[in-house]
Amino acid sequence: MNALVAFLSDLTGLEGVLPLSMAYAVCIGSLLGFITVYAMFAIWMERKVAAHMQVRYGPMETGGWHGWAQSVADALKLLFKEDIFPSQANKFLFAIAPAVVFCGVFAGFIVIPFAAGIQIASLNLGVFFLISIAAVEVIGVIMAGWASNSKYSLFGAVREAAQVVSYELPSATALIGPILIVGSFQLGDFNTYQANHGWLILHNPFMPVAALCFFISSLAGCKRAPFDLPEAESELVSGFHTEYSGMRFSFFFLEEYASMFVASVLMATLFFGGTTLPFNIGDIGNWATYAERAAAGEPSVISGIGDFLRTHLGIVVLLLKTFFFIFIQMWLRWTLPRLRVDQVMALGYKYLLPWGLVTVIGTACFEAFGWGWLPH
Repeated sequence: MNALVAFLSDLTGLEGVLPLSMAYAVCIGSLLGFITVYAMFAIWMERKVAAHMQVRYGPMETGGWHGWAQSVADALKLLFKEDIFPSQANKFLFAIAPAVVFCGVFAGFIVIPFAAGIQIASLNLGVFFLISIAAVEVIGVIMAGWASNSKYSLFGAVREAAQVVSYELPSATALIGPILIVGSFQLGDFNTYQANHGWLILHNPFMPVAALCFFISSLAGCKRAPFDLPEAESELVSGFHTEYSGMRFSFFFLEEYASMFVASVLMATLFFGGTTLPFNIGDIGNWATYAERAAAGEPSVISGIGDFLRTHLGIVVLLLKTFFFIFIQMWLRWTLPRLRVDQVMALGYKYLLPWGLVTVIGTACFEAFGWGWLPH
C-alpha cells in the first residue's frame, strides 16, 4: 500500500502530503468508477460480439454510431426505474443481496497488481484471498433467490448451490501448479517470476491443461454460458434475480462483468505473464516496484521517462490480455448451447477435477526433479 500511496502522491503532485486514509478513499472511488465504465463498455462489447457471431443487425446500428449510446441509455433507464419489492419477500435479505453479491467480487480487485506498485493491497495470500472471497458472491446469489419467495428465483439459487462445489474444486486445484512453480501466493510475485523466467503457460506440458481447467471453471464461476444455469432465461424467466428491478437488478450484471474481469486478470497473471511480454522486450518486464525505489532513498518515485513508460505499458499489456479472455468468454456464450445441471456437475467432478490433480502431480514432479522447458 505504501507504494501505491507514493504513486498517487507523485501523480497528484502531493508527494508526502496525501494521507493514507485519503489514498484508500481515492483507490475505492477509482475502482468503482473503473468498474462502472468498464461494465458499460463490456455490455457494448457483448452486443457487438453477439451481432457478429449471429448476424444480428440491431447492435450494429441502434444507439448512435455502432450502438455506443445503448449502454448509456440502459444505465440511465435502470437508474430511474422503480425499485419494486415483492409483497411476500424477505425484504431485508432481498434488499441487501445485490450488495453482498457485488461486494464479493469488488473485494477481489484490491489484490490485483495492475503494474509495479499499482496495487491496493499486496497480500501474502493473494491467490487464496481471491478464491475465498468468491464464495461471498455465491452466498449473495442464494440469498437473493431464497428471499424473493419465487419458485423461479429459488430454482436458480438451488442450481447455484449445486454447481458451486463442482467448479470451485477444479478451479482451486488448477491454481496449485503455478503456486508450486513460483513458491508464493502473492500475485505480484507471479509477475516477478515470469519477468525473469518466461510465462508459466510454457513452463511445463501440464500448465496448458491447468490453464484450460481454470478457464472452464471460471466460466461457471461467472455464471456465463454454457454454465449460466442460475439464470437460464429459457427455463426460469431470469433465474435468481427474476424479481429484481431498477438499480438492484443492475448490481447483478455489474457483478457478472466484474467477475469476468477478475477471472480474466487472474488467468493472465498466473499463466500468461501478467504485465510482462513473452520475451521481456525492453524494460517492460522489469518488476522494480515503487517501494524499492523509495526505500533506496531516491527523491522521486517515478524517476525518469523509462520508469513511467514501464509502468503504464505494463498496465496496457495486462488489460489487452484481460480483454482477450473476456472476448473468449463472450464468444463462447454466443456459440455453445447451455448444459444441463447433471452435465455441469459431471464435467466438474469427473473430468476437470481429475485433470487438475494430474497437473498438480505432474508439476510437482517437474519441480522436484528440476525438469522444465524454461529455466528455473
